[in-house]
Amino acid sequence: MKRIDSEKNERFKNWKKLKDKKYRGRFGEILVEGSVVIEEIYREGYVKEILIDEKKLHLSENYQTMDVPVTVLNHALFEELVSTETSQGAIAVCRHFLKDLKEFPTTGKFLYTDGIQDPGNLGGMIRSAEAFHFDGILLGKGTVDPGNDKCVRSSMASAFRVPIAKITDDELKKLHEKMPFYALDIRGQIMKSDLTTEDDLVLMVGNEARGLREETLELVNYKLRIPMKETIDSLNANVATSIAMFMIGGRK
Repeated sequence: MKRIDSEKNERFKNWKKLKDKKYRGRFGEILVEGSVVIEEIYREGYVKEILIDEKKLHLSENYQTMDVPVTVLNHALFEELVSTETSQGAIAVCRHFLKDLKEFPTTGKFLYTDGIQDPGNLGGMIRSAEAFHFDGILLGKGTVDPGNDKCVRSSMASAFRVPIAKITDDELKKLHEKMPFYALDIRGQIMKSDLTTEDDLVLMVGNEARGLREETLELVNYKLRIPMKETIDSLNANVATSIAMFMIGGRK
C-alpha cells in the first residue's frame, strides 16, 4: 500500500478537485463513500482506487481482494475529501458513469428530468428506475450533477447500472418524434395498472418547485395523476416519480 501525507501531492490535489463537478467531468472520475456502495460499484467494474483514512487502517483488509490499488491518507487529508458528517473511513475513486447520448439505448422506457435540483431526489429516482425496469435516464437542462456524492449514495450504485446521459432541448424534440411523452399533472388522467402497453416512452418529471418548463410541457402527449386522499395535493418529487415508474414499468 502507498501512503500520502502531503497536501502538495499531485494525486491528492486532483482528488480534491473532484468535489467540483467541473473537474468530475474533465477527469471522468468521481469520489464515492460508503463500504456497501463501494463493493457494489466494484462489482460493476468502475472502481479505480481505494483511499483509506489512516485512523481506520484496519479497513484496508476489506479491500485486499479487490484488484485495485489501496492508498492510505493522512487523517487531515482524508477529511478534506469526505462529504458525509460521519465518514466510514474509505473512499473509492471511480470512473464516471455518465454516458454520451450516442451510447444511449434507442428504444425503451426512459425517465427525463427537467431541472431536478435535489441530489437526494435524483439519486432516489435513479434507484427506482432500475427497480421498475426503466431503460435509462435523460438529464435535462438545470438538473443537478449526477456525480454529486449524495446523489450517488442515494442511488445505492444504481447510477452505475442504469444508462444516464445529458440531453439538450433539441435532442429531446427529436426523441419526441419517435415515442410518446408522459408527465404527472394534477389535472391529468388517473393512473391505473393497465395505463399503457407501450414499450417505448418517456416519463417527464419537472423541477421540485416549478415543475416542467413551458418548452418541455409542450411536448407532453399524456398527463397523468396519482390517485390520493383529497387532503393531499402533492407528493415529494422522488416519491411521485417512483410511483409513476412502478405503474408504467414496474410489473413486468
